[in-house]
Amino acid sequence: MLRIVSLVIYLIGIATSLAAPTTSKLNVRQTESSARRYTCESAVLDFSDPQALNKFNVEWCPQNVYQSNGTLVWKLTSECGTTVTYPWDFQYGKIEGRIRMAPGSGVVTSMLLAGPAPSDELDWEWVGKDTWTVQSMYFVKGQRVDPNAQFFHTPGNVPQEMSAGFHNYAIEVNKDSIKWYIDDWLTRTLPRTSGVPFPSDASGTRMGVWDGSQTSGWAGTVNWAQGPFTAEMQWFKFTPYC
Repeated sequence: MLRIVSLVIYLIGIATSLAAPTTSKLNVRQTESSARRYTCESAVLDFSDPQALNKFNVEWCPQNVYQSNGTLVWKLTSECGTTVTYPWDFQYGKIEGRIRMAPGSGVVTSMLLAGPAPSDELDWEWVGKDTWTVQSMYFVKGQRVDPNAQFFHTPGNVPQEMSAGFHNYAIEVNKDSIKWYIDDWLTRTLPRTSGVPFPSDASGTRMGVWDGSQTSGWAGTVNWAQGPFTAEMQWFKFTPYC
Protein backbone atom coordinates (compact mmCIF):
# COMPACT_ATOMS: atom_id res chain seq x y z
CA MET A 1 0.00 0.00 0.00
CA LEU A 2 0.99 3.60 -0.37
CA ARG A 3 4.07 4.12 1.74
CA ILE A 4 2.89 3.96 5.32
CA VAL A 5 6.37 4.00 6.82
CA SER A 6 7.74 6.40 9.40
CA LEU A 7 8.93 9.90 8.73
CA VAL A 8 12.49 9.36 7.66
CA ILE A 9 14.97 11.39 9.69
CA TYR A 10 18.17 12.18 7.84
CA LEU A 11 21.28 12.80 9.93
CA ILE A 12 24.14 13.96 7.74
CA GLY A 13 22.30 12.59 4.77
CA ILE A 14 21.82 9.09 6.22
CA ALA A 15 18.39 7.65 6.90
CA THR A 16 18.15 6.36 10.45
CA SER A 17 14.51 5.51 11.04
CA LEU A 18 11.82 3.38 9.42
CA ALA A 19 9.75 2.61 12.50
CA ALA A 20 6.11 3.66 12.77
CA PRO A 21 3.85 3.66 9.71
CA THR A 22 3.31 7.33 8.95
CA THR A 23 4.60 9.29 5.97
CA SER A 24 6.57 8.53 2.84
CA LYS A 25 10.20 7.41 2.69
CA LEU A 26 10.82 10.24 0.22
CA ASN A 27 9.38 12.79 2.62
CA VAL A 28 12.63 14.18 4.03
CA ARG A 29 11.87 17.84 3.55
CA GLN A 30 14.30 19.55 5.95
CA THR A 31 12.98 22.88 7.20
CA GLU A 32 16.41 24.18 8.28
CA SER A 33 18.21 23.61 4.97
CA SER A 34 15.30 23.70 2.52
CA ALA A 35 13.38 26.93 2.92
CA ARG A 36 10.35 27.02 0.65
CA ARG A 37 10.54 29.15 -2.48
CA TYR A 38 7.20 30.02 -4.06
CA THR A 39 6.81 30.98 -7.70
CA CYS A 40 4.08 31.79 -10.20
CA GLU A 41 6.24 30.66 -13.13
CA SER A 42 5.22 27.49 -14.95
CA ALA A 43 7.82 25.08 -16.30
CA VAL A 44 7.92 22.19 -18.77
CA LEU A 45 11.14 20.21 -18.43
CA ASP A 46 11.84 17.65 -21.16
CA PHE A 47 14.61 15.19 -20.42
CA SER A 48 15.59 14.99 -24.07
CA ASP A 49 17.34 18.26 -23.16
CA PRO A 50 20.72 17.18 -21.71
CA GLN A 51 20.64 20.10 -19.25
CA ALA A 52 17.19 19.38 -17.82
CA LEU A 53 18.44 17.62 -14.68
CA ASN A 54 20.26 20.81 -13.72
CA LYS A 55 16.84 22.35 -13.00
CA PHE A 56 16.36 19.93 -10.09
CA ASN A 57 18.08 19.17 -6.79
CA VAL A 58 19.34 15.63 -6.14
CA GLU A 59 19.01 15.24 -2.38
CA TRP A 60 19.98 11.62 -1.99
CA CYS A 61 22.26 9.14 -3.81
CA PRO A 62 23.29 11.34 -6.77
CA GLN A 63 25.13 8.47 -8.45
CA ASN A 64 21.76 6.79 -9.03
CA VAL A 65 20.05 9.56 -10.99
CA TYR A 66 21.06 10.50 -14.53
CA GLN A 67 19.75 11.26 -18.01
CA SER A 68 19.85 8.60 -20.73
CA ASN A 69 18.12 8.24 -24.11
CA GLY A 70 15.82 11.19 -23.52
CA THR A 71 14.69 10.22 -20.02
CA LEU A 72 15.58 10.91 -16.42
CA VAL A 73 16.54 7.59 -14.79
CA TRP A 74 16.07 6.82 -11.09
CA LYS A 75 18.04 3.72 -10.11
CA LEU A 76 17.78 1.54 -7.01
CA THR A 77 20.81 -0.51 -5.99
CA SER A 78 21.68 -2.30 -2.75
CA GLU A 79 23.66 0.84 -1.86
CA CYS A 80 20.81 3.34 -2.16
CA GLY A 81 17.82 4.70 -4.06
CA THR A 82 17.49 8.33 -4.98
CA THR A 83 15.43 11.42 -4.22
CA VAL A 84 15.04 14.31 -6.68
CA THR A 85 13.28 17.58 -5.81
CA TYR A 86 12.08 20.55 -7.81
CA PRO A 87 13.41 23.76 -6.21
CA TRP A 88 10.15 25.76 -6.45
CA ASP A 89 6.88 25.43 -4.52
CA PHE A 90 3.31 26.54 -5.06
CA GLN A 91 0.33 27.00 -2.78
CA TYR A 92 -2.10 25.84 -5.46
CA GLY A 93 -1.25 24.25 -8.78
CA LYS A 94 -0.49 21.03 -10.60
CA ILE A 95 2.49 18.75 -11.10
CA GLU A 96 2.58 16.16 -13.87
CA GLY A 97 5.17 13.65 -15.01
CA ARG A 98 5.35 11.08 -17.78
CA ILE A 99 6.68 8.06 -15.90
CA ARG A 100 7.56 4.41 -16.32
CA MET A 101 7.55 2.73 -12.90
CA ALA A 102 10.28 0.37 -11.69
CA PRO A 103 9.20 -3.29 -11.42
CA GLY A 104 10.34 -5.71 -8.74
CA SER A 105 9.34 -6.86 -5.29
CA GLY A 106 10.26 -4.27 -2.66
CA VAL A 107 10.97 -1.57 -5.26
CA VAL A 108 8.90 1.59 -4.71
CA THR A 109 8.64 4.47 -7.20
CA SER A 110 7.16 7.75 -5.96
CA MET A 111 6.08 11.20 -7.09
CA LEU A 112 4.63 13.40 -4.37
CA LEU A 113 3.98 16.84 -2.97
CA ALA A 114 5.00 17.56 0.63
CA GLY A 115 5.46 20.43 3.02
CA PRO A 116 7.86 20.91 5.95
CA ALA A 117 7.90 18.25 8.64
CA PRO A 118 5.60 17.19 10.18
CA SER A 119 4.37 17.30 6.64
CA ASP A 120 1.18 17.31 4.70
CA GLU A 121 1.72 14.93 1.78
CA LEU A 122 0.00 13.92 -1.47
CA ASP A 123 1.26 10.78 -3.18
CA TRP A 124 1.39 8.82 -6.34
CA GLU A 125 3.25 5.60 -5.53
CA TRP A 126 4.02 2.48 -7.53
CA VAL A 127 4.88 -0.72 -5.68
CA GLY A 128 6.97 -2.88 -7.98
CA LYS A 129 5.45 -6.22 -7.04
CA ASP A 130 2.19 -5.00 -8.63
CA THR A 131 2.90 -3.39 -11.98
CA TRP A 132 -0.77 -3.01 -12.95
CA THR A 133 -1.85 -0.39 -10.42
CA VAL A 134 -0.67 2.88 -8.87
CA GLN A 135 -1.64 3.97 -5.38
CA SER A 136 -2.71 7.33 -3.99
CA MET A 137 -2.74 8.40 -0.37
CA TYR A 138 -2.49 11.58 1.65
CA PHE A 139 -1.18 12.63 5.05
CA VAL A 140 -1.92 15.62 7.28
CA LYS A 141 0.87 16.78 9.61
CA GLY A 142 2.62 13.47 9.13
CA GLN A 143 -0.43 11.40 10.01
CA ARG A 144 -2.29 9.09 7.69
CA VAL A 145 -5.92 10.15 7.36
CA ASP A 146 -7.61 7.78 4.93
CA PRO A 147 -7.37 4.21 6.28
CA ASN A 148 -6.46 2.57 2.97
CA ALA A 149 -4.55 3.45 -0.16
CA GLN A 150 -6.69 3.79 -3.26
CA PHE A 151 -5.53 1.73 -6.25
CA PHE A 152 -5.93 2.75 -9.88
CA HIS A 153 -5.13 1.23 -13.26
CA THR A 154 -4.70 3.00 -16.57
CA PRO A 155 -7.82 4.44 -18.24
CA GLY A 156 -9.99 2.30 -20.48
CA ASN A 157 -11.37 -1.21 -20.44
CA VAL A 158 -8.00 -2.92 -20.85
CA PRO A 159 -5.51 -1.97 -18.09
CA GLN A 160 -1.89 -1.58 -19.16
CA GLU A 161 1.20 -2.86 -17.38
CA MET A 162 2.75 0.29 -15.91
CA SER A 163 6.39 -0.81 -16.00
CA ALA A 164 6.16 -1.65 -19.72
CA GLY A 165 5.63 1.92 -20.92
CA PHE A 166 5.15 5.56 -20.00
CA HIS A 167 1.97 7.17 -18.69
CA ASN A 168 1.09 10.67 -17.50
CA TYR A 169 0.46 11.08 -13.77
CA ALA A 170 -0.64 14.34 -12.15
CA ILE A 171 -1.57 15.79 -8.75
CA GLU A 172 -3.60 18.99 -8.65
CA VAL A 173 -3.95 21.16 -5.54
CA ASN A 174 -6.90 23.55 -5.27
CA LYS A 175 -8.18 25.50 -2.29
CA ASP A 176 -11.14 23.16 -1.81
CA SER A 177 -9.98 19.89 -3.36
CA ILE A 178 -7.08 17.63 -4.32
CA LYS A 179 -7.25 15.71 -7.61
CA TRP A 180 -5.19 12.84 -9.00
CA TYR A 181 -5.02 12.06 -12.75
CA ILE A 182 -3.72 9.26 -14.99
CA ASP A 183 -3.35 10.08 -18.70
CA ASP A 184 -5.63 13.13 -18.20
CA TRP A 185 -8.28 10.90 -16.63
CA LEU A 186 -9.50 12.17 -13.25
CA THR A 187 -9.13 9.15 -10.98
CA ARG A 188 -9.70 10.60 -7.52
CA THR A 189 -11.01 13.78 -5.90
CA LEU A 190 -10.50 14.65 -2.25
CA PRO A 191 -12.87 17.49 -1.26
CA ARG A 192 -12.24 19.82 1.66
CA THR A 193 -14.88 18.89 4.23
CA SER A 194 -15.63 20.78 7.42
CA GLY A 195 -14.22 19.03 10.47
CA VAL A 196 -12.08 16.57 8.48
CA PRO A 197 -8.28 17.02 8.35
CA PHE A 198 -7.24 18.29 4.91
CA PRO A 199 -3.70 18.40 3.41
CA SER A 200 -3.50 22.15 2.74
CA ASP A 201 0.28 22.53 3.02
CA ALA A 202 1.76 20.07 0.50
CA SER A 203 3.75 22.43 -1.70
CA GLY A 204 7.05 20.89 -2.83
CA THR A 205 7.76 18.15 -5.38
CA ARG A 206 9.75 15.03 -4.50
CA MET A 207 10.26 11.97 -6.68
CA GLY A 208 12.47 8.93 -6.96
CA VAL A 209 12.80 5.26 -6.15
CA TRP A 210 13.47 3.53 -2.82
CA ASP A 211 13.84 0.17 -1.07
CA GLY A 212 10.58 -0.84 0.59
CA SER A 213 11.90 -4.07 2.10
CA GLN A 214 11.50 -2.83 5.69
CA THR A 215 7.86 -1.77 5.39
CA SER A 216 6.18 -4.59 7.33
CA GLY A 217 5.80 -6.66 4.19
CA TRP A 218 3.38 -4.56 2.12
CA ALA A 219 6.02 -3.68 -0.50
CA GLY A 220 7.72 -7.07 -0.55
CA THR A 221 11.46 -7.71 -0.29
CA VAL A 222 14.00 -6.70 -2.91
CA ASN A 223 15.92 -9.52 -4.62
CA TRP A 224 19.16 -7.70 -5.36
CA ALA A 225 20.29 -10.45 -7.73
CA GLN A 226 17.64 -9.14 -10.14
CA GLY A 227 18.83 -5.52 -9.94
CA PRO A 228 19.62 -2.81 -10.51
CA PHE A 229 16.06 -1.51 -10.78
CA THR A 230 15.15 1.61 -12.73
CA ALA A 231 12.21 3.96 -13.17
CA GLU A 232 12.16 6.70 -15.80
CA MET A 233 10.57 10.09 -16.46
CA GLN A 234 10.34 11.62 -19.94
CA TRP A 235 9.14 15.07 -18.86
CA PHE A 236 7.90 17.04 -15.88
CA LYS A 237 5.39 19.90 -15.78
CA PHE A 238 5.03 22.40 -12.95
CA THR A 239 2.00 24.70 -13.12
CA PRO A 240 1.30 27.15 -10.26
CA TYR A 241 -2.16 28.67 -10.02
CA CYS A 242 -1.48 32.31 -9.20
